Amino acid sequence: MDVENRVAEMQSILVGLDGSPYSAAAVELGIRWARNTGATLVGLGIIDEPTICKGEPTGIGGSYYKRCRDQERLQDARRRVAGFLEQFTRNCGEAGVTSRTLEEVGLPSERLLFEAEDFDLTILGQRTYFHFETQTKADETLRVVLHESRRPVVAVCPKLPASRAVLIAYDASPGAVRALEAFQKTGLERWQPVRVVSADRDPAEATRRAEEAARFLRSSDIPAEARVLPPSGSTSKLLLYQVRELDAGMLVMGAFGRSKVAEMFFGSTTQYVLRDERDFLLFLHH
Repeated sequence: MDVENRVAEMQSILVGLDGSPYSAAAVELGIRWARNTGATLVGLGIIDEPTICKGEPTGIGGSYYKRCRDQERLQDARRRVAGFLEQFTRNCGEAGVTSRTLEEVGLPSERLLFEAEDFDLTILGQRTYFHFETQTKADETLRVVLHESRRPVVAVCPKLPASRAVLIAYDASPGAVRALEAFQKTGLERWQPVRVVSADRDPAEATRRAEEAARFLRSSDIPAEARVLPPSGSTSKLLLYQVRELDAGMLVMGAFGRSKVAEMFFGSTTQYVLRDERDFLLFLHH
């Protein structure tokens, strides 16, 4: 498959908007990739009514004050989401990118999963703050979406990396295969160098897998080299060491594998790399 065909396959990109610095970086990345591919960029703002209006114990007369507080929070949420969408439209217009906006009411993870079905790719902050009316800390939205989405998701750090180097973690599990194929199809940028790494108790098996994935990418004119990780030690730490050594701008991997082996390899690894504060993108597929 040539580069032109790969570019043509990326038609639509969804960006979740929560008003945080992570969300601003996600919009910046979405604009860059929409410019490269000609994809339509769609900004999604969500009014988190279920959490705002969630029942809680109150004293005598407390229910009245809670209703008043909930209505104030809903009104503020609508105002803030409208602001997110207006800023998104303005940014896309200034960049000359085709865009549109969506406003949803509901639990953020559920609305994102519903909308993501219609898009080739979803971009979210590496930390999400969709419960901005009721929480000051990062929420669980990204984790839920990564567990359930049938589409690839990119988690974005607050400062976009300058590097175009890519590290791909591959163990031939379904999630890893889907992540590899999705990356191959996107045509988002001319990534190089690209390094595929694999780990197994049997070094020969790890070599076979890494070479298999690298050949698949090279058949699509994506320059890729294969490398085997040591069979002992923490997979998470080994991957992050490879990220640093390659100065990778993006790590591609399966997220939260369904099988016990895949979950052991990728489940805890996904959580570990998401907690890392270095500036690289995470391209993830369930």
